[in-house]
Amino acid sequence: MRIRVLSLLALLVALVFDAGQMRLPRAQAEGAASTGLTLRCNPGQADIFVDGEKVGQTPLSGPLALSAGEHTIRVSRPGYTPFIDVFRVKSGSLTPLEVELIPISGVLRLTVENKAAHVYVDDKYIGDSPVESELTTGAHQIRVELAGHTPESFSVNAVAGQVIERTVSLQELPADQNPYARKPAPPVKWYQKWWVWTAAAAGVAVVATAIIVPVVLSNRDLCDGKLDVCRDVRTTTGALQLQLRF
Repeated sequence: MRIRVLSLLALLVALVFDAGQMRLPRAQAEGAASTGLTLRCNPGQADIFVDGEKVGQTPLSGPLALSAGEHTIRVSRPGYTPFIDVFRVKSGSLTPLEVELIPISGVLRLTVENKAAHVYVDDKYIGDSPVESELTTGAHQIRVELAGHTPESFSVNAVAGQVIERTVSLQELPADQNPYARKPAPPVKWYQKWWVWTAAAAGVAVVATAIIVPVVLSNRDLCDGKLDVCRDVRTTTGALQLQLRF
């Protein structure tokens, strides 16, 4: 029994030791790749794609670990010509690569405060804000539009490799000039108020009573042969009954 317990302890120690040995190479591989690519690029802030997948942005903090074999690389940044190449990585070695991107156009980065507005460059719609768009070198007219707001226009001069950043604040049109503004409900006119018609109806009832009752009382039996209308009016104790037959 004692021998079996010692054997189990020995096996446990061996497993812990092997696990520690297995972790060391993995940590070294993450800290410093021995097989892969070293990349230097001018300018910085360029996106790096290897085999069609984005792997980072220049400048890299260290070598890029890759499997041995052939790979494709694409380095791009707005306003510059993209760099595309095929390279080979040998096992146990790092392939050096230096990239120089050539500026060919300017870049416009435009935002509108708290709103998504239509953006036009030289009267051509390029999208809704925020936008980032390349511009050919030279002068351009920018226009920003949003329904219910005063449009904003300005000129820019694009230089190859340079970024133009603008933030636009659009002013809302006055309420009387803005077809999209929610207009307040018109005030209720005096003759549209309910109590006016209630009072008018009560007044009509009072006037009608004042006219009809004396006439009825003075003509208790009245027959109109032409209209075939007969009214029999009889007074009872404290009550007046009116009967109409057509």
